[in-house]
Amino acid sequence: MRRLLIPLAAVLAMVLPPTSAAARPAPGAAADPDARPLDRTVWLCRPGLVDNPCGQDAEGMPQSAGPELVTRYPSGGTRLLDATRFAAGASGKREPFTVTEKPPVDCFYAYPTVDLLPNPLFQTGSRPPAPRDAHQAVTLMQSARFAGLCRMFVPVYRQVPLPALLAGIVVGSGAGLTTATMDIRDAWDDYWTHDNRDPETGERRGVVILGHSQGTAVAAALIRERVDEHPGVRRQLVAAVLLGGNIEVPEGRDAGGGSDPASTFQHIPVCRRPAGASLPTGCVVSYAAYSLPRGSLPAVIGRTASPGHRVVCVNPAALLRGEAAGARVPLDLYLPTRRLTGGNTPLQNGPLAVLLSGYPLPDLPTGFARHPGALTGECAHATDGTVSADWLQVGGDLSHFPASAPAGLTGLHVMDYNVAQGDLTALATAQTRAWLDSRTS
Repeated sequence: MRRLLIPLAAVLAMVLPPTSAAARPAPGAAADPDARPLDRTVWLCRPGLVDNPCGQDAEGMPQSAGPELVTRYPSGGTRLLDATRFAAGASGKREPFTVTEKPPVDCFYAYPTVDLLPNPLFQTGSRPPAPRDAHQAVTLMQSARFAGLCRMFVPVYRQVPLPALLAGIVVGSGAGLTTATMDIRDAWDDYWTHDNRDPETGERRGVVILGHSQGTAVAAALIRERVDEHPGVRRQLVAAVLLGGNIEVPEGRDAGGGSDPASTFQHIPVCRRPAGASLPTGCVVSYAAYSLPRGSLPAVIGRTASPGHRVVCVNPAALLRGEAAGARVPLDLYLPTRRLTGGNTPLQNGPLAVLLSGYPLPDLPTGFARHPGALTGECAHATDGTVSADWLQVGGDLSHFPASAPAGLTGLHVMDYNVAQGDLTALATAQTRAWLDSRTS
């Protein structure tokens, strides 16, 4: 029984908080009512930190000699972000991950639920959380390859851990995200005040906001409070990539328009690209990945019961290609390897062993296994009369995942970033170019 409960608990930990990302945390619903604002931001990654885990100096260039970015675990040990590329009919070829020019924009990333115990153990007062290997492992897995484009800012926050989530499920109270949201908001304020201005020009820098699962929920709350209602801040938003959580909009519209409480954002639109239009910026990319049989709806993420509303699905590969929103297109899959996550014989997936339970990560000397075109993706929509659902329907070679995962309770949730990681980073790169061009035109 325990072997069955651990994978289920891990799935719930990553899924349940953001299943209604539009919902605001209730006042006083903190994970611990005695928690207070941190005295200072605890950064996992911040450009210029001594031995920055993301490997960047103050300008976003590699701290180590040479163009390859060397990342570090808090407990020790380095990792590269290189990939082994597998193309049809060809053996694997190493692709180094290099940074040769200063990243022109910043990335602010809120990671998903990875704390299996509270961090700190007693979340009272201003006790700070500590960077852990699990935080770094999921950062490397999901967002670190954006480092060729961005200076990476990754705060450590007092997230709702697995036991609190399960307790909330049992008693029916849900998960209070007030403390987690407070920490992410305060980290953003620190970043915006001290780091967002370019050290050479003094001008504000563009920023890509990244989140997943619980990270999407708290990032969405941050955007509502600090970005959506502030035109000057919205102008600096290159894009928001908020995966694995429900971002909702009114049917037939791309934002709430200023007076729709059920819409996640009132002014920041969904990233849409009509035929012949240029690539949009300052918008939201969001989806939840499944591979469902025809006629099925997602069991958890992707569903809304809000009348007249839809959950956002943006296929980054289709958007980048200028294809129709519902077009089926190839995806650029990047699977993390055991090497990247610090896997070993007893724990093959390292500090993410519980969260990635059942996933057979490749055993390679590189950080990723790249399989361009092995998967396809298309945004799907269905309704059963009571709920509306939207998701990224993944097809193609599903042998890279556990047999039960694609159509299961949460689908490919833990791999939301990875199924289209090459497309996500290419899209963010193109949106950055478009954003920079708009600033000079």
